[in-house]
Amino acid sequence: MHGINNPPVTEPLPAQVQALSLTPTGNSVGRSITVPDKEKKSSFQDLTSDTLSLIFRHLKLRDIRSLQKVCTRLRDLIKEDNTLAKAWYRQLSSAHQNQLRMTISRKDKNQLRAWFESFSNDQALLKTLTNLQPTSVYSPALLFFTRAELMSQCKTFELVTKATIDIKSEVYSVDLSADGHYLVTANGDNTAKIYCQKADGTWGKITSIAHDERVKSAIFSPDSHHLLTAGDDDTVKIVNRECDESWQPNTTISHDAGINSASFSTDSRHVLTACYDGITQIHSRNDDDRSWQLSATLPLPHYIPVYSAFFSTDARHVVTACDDKMAKILSQRDDRLWEVEGVITHNAPVMSATFSADGCYLVTASSDGKAKICEKKADGSWEKNTTIQHRKTVHSAVFNPDNRHVVTASKDRTVKIVGRKANGLWEEKATFSHKNWVSSATFSPDGRHLVTVSYDNTAKIIGQQDDGSWLEKANIVHDDSISSATFSADGSQVITSSVDGVVKITELRRNHLLSAVTE
Repeated sequence: MHGINNPPVTEPLPAQVQALSLTPTGNSVGRSITVPDKEKKSSFQDLTSDTLSLIFRHLKLRDIRSLQKVCTRLRDLIKEDNTLAKAWYRQLSSAHQNQLRMTISRKDKNQLRAWFESFSNDQALLKTLTNLQPTSVYSPALLFFTRAELMSQCKTFELVTKATIDIKSEVYSVDLSADGHYLVTANGDNTAKIYCQKADGTWGKITSIAHDERVKSAIFSPDSHHLLTAGDDDTVKIVNRECDESWQPNTTISHDAGINSASFSTDSRHVLTACYDGITQIHSRNDDDRSWQLSATLPLPHYIPVYSAFFSTDARHVVTACDDKMAKILSQRDDRLWEVEGVITHNAPVMSATFSADGCYLVTASSDGKAKICEKKADGSWEKNTTIQHRKTVHSAVFNPDNRHVVTASKDRTVKIVGRKANGLWEEKATFSHKNWVSSATFSPDGRHLVTVSYDNTAKIIGQQDDGSWLEKANIVHDDSISSATFSADGSQVITSSVDGVVKITELRRNHLLSAVTE
């Protein structure tokens, strides 16, 4: 066994397996396969464990789950080889794999044990997991996948409030750095406030970033070394984390109209801003002095509001959501110029558009009540695959990390989860309702859970069960509308903010009271 890296394994199959594939009648999992001599019959039972392990590396997660049901030998081998965890890990982008590795590498044995004890009291399992070498290429896959499986077995979660931060002003968004050390809020008092976690687990404010008007959003870069704040004063500020752990404003990006969107590329080297006047710009980091310089202005029509703009994982493509009822896909040519390469149309303004992590799909959300999933074809063009229908405006639509599910959030008070079938089409898996608008929904790092954001003062935590179904597991409640909700990088906590001025950090645990009744 040699790693679980992207791109997928390309080594050739053993000669024994190639011979099986030459049969006139083909092959089929668990069934007899006619070989060229037409007399001797062979099956998976005749293949060695090493050969089967190599075959597993060429299969998708759903195929391996099916193989588990064929016979005891395959089930035991899949378990022994941690095949499911590796197949799940291969589905993730390199950037997401790196984030999971970083998250695991920062945990010592005691922290790892506590991470799993929230969902299991199996002492033998806990010992095995905490004794894994964190630097092993297999560790992130096995640890995250196992914990997601344990969480999926819970019908409900016990919620433990780890911290409550009173901002004393409306909070429009909250974000936790990937390393878990810093938290930032975007506030109605014209500031973004940065907090640091102390040794005793409490949070203390270390600095504020000032704007001339309210701050609508604030996010950390994926590497936790930079911060973006966007205000109603038509500016975006890029803040750098210095060697002494202080946060210092570095660059101010000014537009002539309101800023609707500001985001980082996955490698944290580029910043993308979009605003009401149709101007969408890219600023890139200068490694010499850590300053940020304008590197591109995207060729879009002026004075047509752009509501959101996001990079693809490789930062060579951008998708914009525009008021002219279109989502536009722009690509960077070899000469570093950007040009529009595709357009997705709606019957009303497009509110958001994002790529899947593998770059093969994108999803749009529109005020015409539709979300469209589009697929990239071999010639580079984009073609609509599936339409998700709501009764009112779709505020957001995003993919989960393994690119196999999409969640939509709508003004019709519902969130819908759709999943990709084996034939490449998408089908609705579940619908969950709130008592008021739902503005967004976000997946956890393991892709098996999500949290919703609603004007009914609640954030719902929804999880996928072992059978593929989705179940509402807990509600986090504020005294006023929820403005944002997100998971920590290790998936153990949910961070919510509200216009009531309060930020809550909530830990997810197995509901031991329910377990005691059912065990």
